[in-house]
Amino acid sequence: MNISSLVDFWKSGGERASIRARWVFPGVGPPLENGTVEITAGRIAAVHDRVGPVTCDLGNAAVIPGLVNAHTHLELSDVQAPLGPAHLFTTWLQQVMAHRRDRVATAAPGAAPPGVQAVVAGRSESTRLGTTTLGDIVSESAPAEVASDSQPHTVAFLELLGLAPERQAAQLARACEHLTAGGSLVRGLSPHAPYSVHPDLLRGAVDLAVVYRAPVAMHLAETEAELELLKSGSGEFVEFLERLGVWRAAVIPRGSRPLDSLRELARAERALAIHGNYLDDDEIEFLAAHPSISVVYCPRTHAYFGHAPHPWRKLLGRGINVAIGTDSRASNPDLSLFAELQFLRRLAPDFDPARLLQLGTIGSAAALGIERETGSLEAGKSADLAIVALPEASGCDPYSLLFDPAAHVVATLISGRLP
Repeated sequence: MNISSLVDFWKSGGERASIRARWVFPGVGPPLENGTVEITAGRIAAVHDRVGPVTCDLGNAAVIPGLVNAHTHLELSDVQAPLGPAHLFTTWLQQVMAHRRDRVATAAPGAAPPGVQAVVAGRSESTRLGTTTLGDIVSESAPAEVASDSQPHTVAFLELLGLAPERQAAQLARACEHLTAGGSLVRGLSPHAPYSVHPDLLRGAVDLAVVYRAPVAMHLAETEAELELLKSGSGEFVEFLERLGVWRAAVIPRGSRPLDSLRELARAERALAIHGNYLDDDEIEFLAAHPSISVVYCPRTHAYFGHAPHPWRKLLGRGINVAIGTDSRASNPDLSLFAELQFLRRLAPDFDPARLLQLGTIGSAAALGIERETGSLEAGKSADLAIVALPEASGCDPYSLLFDPAAHVVATLISGRLP
């Protein structure tokens, strides 16, 4: 595969390029055999299969839209292997919290904060594996500004936490500061989850999102334990929150459900329901009637915790936008969005592979509200693309080649440049 000529071209400062590959998958329309992507000044100028001279012929490779990871926590990218899946989800949460404490305690004097180092590492890993856009949950230990002037493109969702009413004012002040900070980032808010956010804090966060036209992301219907807490105020989350000293029995009305949070999220211009592992029929019907809300499915994390089968196909059947995320390295061996798609291909071999590719490209871009800028190879869009080495085989369906276990990302272009 001729990647070296591509590297040499951009090192020379070239602004115009044409890249040919065995297959080009625009993400909209059919794949193009011996297709070409023309790039001018960081944007896609044309996509076609006409014969002619090119800057770089990649040979046995595929060019696909840059992958869009709709949900991740880059500040946990320093976890070397997924934290042991426990019988209780809250035990895993305790391990995440312990990891954060331990890295602060062992940080070298004068070094960048550990959360910042993890974000930098996570961004580098993501880009190397074909991701050109991230929906990242950011916190005080890993502020959004880490990503403000670097690649890949980032939608930074500020994490908000607090069941106690007295925490709301400070959290909303942080939220307002985040949304008005400016810079190159797209900024959003992430009221964490129903078990960690007071209903009034959720309402206030959505109010701010409405004013600033910002996207909102919330972990929702992630575990059966969450449903039990909402419904009856019992279960493992009560003990977990009591140990943290933050449990407020009166905060969550008995008989609550994820639908209550969805009704709040529906007020935002764009919202993401993260995970959605245990959405019921009423909630799916609500989502079908509110297309501004997407559901982000994290396939390998979902499998890691052994959840009941995810309703992603049912959601798609009801016209609900489904995006794909990796979650974090605390529950996933890596940050490869391409590996998520390959995993789904094995999980559902009968599912339309063209639609599968769209879940991790244009579908995820739509969830983040940036589908006009990226997510497919179309003239006028940012030249965000991934180059995939294909297995040596002839006469195969192009999607069988693309999702073959041996296929792997070898290069990534963001705004027409090798990072």
